[in-house]
Amino acid sequence: MDMDTTDKTLRRFLIPLDTGESYVRPIAFMKCLVATLGQRIEKVTLFHVMAGRYLSQHMTNIDVRVSSIISTDRFRKLRRAYLDREIRPALEAAKKELESSGIQAPVEIVIDDGEPVEQIVKKANEDDYSTLILQRSNASRVEEMFVGSVTSGVLHREVNGTIYLPGTMAQTGACPPKSCLIALGASPCDQVVLQRAAVLLAACGDNLEKVVLTHVLDVVKCSEEMVDGTISGSYIDDLLGKAADFLAAQGIAKNKIIQAVGCGNPADVLVDEINTQEVGIVFMGRRDRTALKELFMGSISRKIIYRCSKRTVVLVSAV
Repeated sequence: MDMDTTDKTLRRFLIPLDTGESYVRPIAFMKCLVATLGQRIEKVTLFHVMAGRYLSQHMTNIDVRVSSIISTDRFRKLRRAYLDREIRPALEAAKKELESSGIQAPVEIVIDDGEPVEQIVKKANEDDYSTLILQRSNASRVEEMFVGSVTSGVLHREVNGTIYLPGTMAQTGACPPKSCLIALGASPCDQVVLQRAAVLLAACGDNLEKVVLTHVLDVVKCSEEMVDGTISGSYIDDLLGKAADFLAAQGIAKNKIIQAVGCGNPADVLVDEINTQEVGIVFMGRRDRTALKELFMGSISRKIIYRCSKRTVVLVSAV
C-alpha cells in the first residue's frame, strides 16, 4: 500500500463554539491534541456564528424602517455590547484554557454573522483547515433529523478537512489516546483514512496500546471468502495486512496492531468491535448524504456516532 502521509494533516484547526457549556468537550479534546502533537499544530481558530439573522437584516434595513428611532451606528453599538456581554466571555475562557495547556501555535477568536452551517462550511473550506472539531449533539436521531442542529447540518455538507466528533471519554484526561479502531475497505477514501489516522497514532508514541484494523464483509462476500469456518488468510493479507505494514512503517509497533474481519451489517459489526475492544477513537471514511437519504437509507458513520457516544469518531473525506 503505497501512501504518503499528508503534510497538512492535523495542523490547522477550526473549532466552532457556542456559548454556555457546549465548548467543554471540544476544548478538552483539543488540549489532548496539544499534548500529543506539540509543535505540529500551526493554528487554532475558535469560531462563533451569530445564529440570529435579525442582526444582519436589521442593519440592512434600519435606515428605511426605524431611522427616526435608532441610527445604524447605534445599532452596531448595541450589537457590539451584546457580543461583549453574551458571546466573547465564553470564547475568551476557551482560548485561555487552551493557552494554559502549553500550545505554541496562535489561538484566534473569529465571530461572524449568518447561518451557522453555511458559515462553518465556508470557513473550513476557504481557509483550508485540515481539521474541524465539532460538538456532538445530545438530541435523539429523530429529533436531529426533524429539528436539526449545527453539527448535523455540517455533517451533510462537503467539508474538505477531517471532522473530529469528541466523545465523553475526551473529558477524562486520557492523553495521548491509548487505543484506536480504523474501519477499512478497498476504496481510495479508506486509504486516506489510514493515512490520516497514522499521523495521530505515530505521535502517541509509547502511550498507544493498540490499533484495531477492521473490515466488514457482507453476507455474500463472507460466504465466498470463508474457508473451514474462517475468513481466508489471503484476503486479510491483501487488505489489513498491507495496512498493518503501512502503520509499522510509520513507527507503530506491529505487536500493537490487531486485524479483525467481521461479517454482516457493517454498523452492527463495527459497534460490537468498538465496544469489545474498548477503543477511544474510531477512524472511518465519510460518505456524503443528504438528510432525506440519511433518514431512509441509513449511514454507517451516523449509526456509529449515535451508538458510540463515549468514543471520539473521526470522519475522513477522500479530498
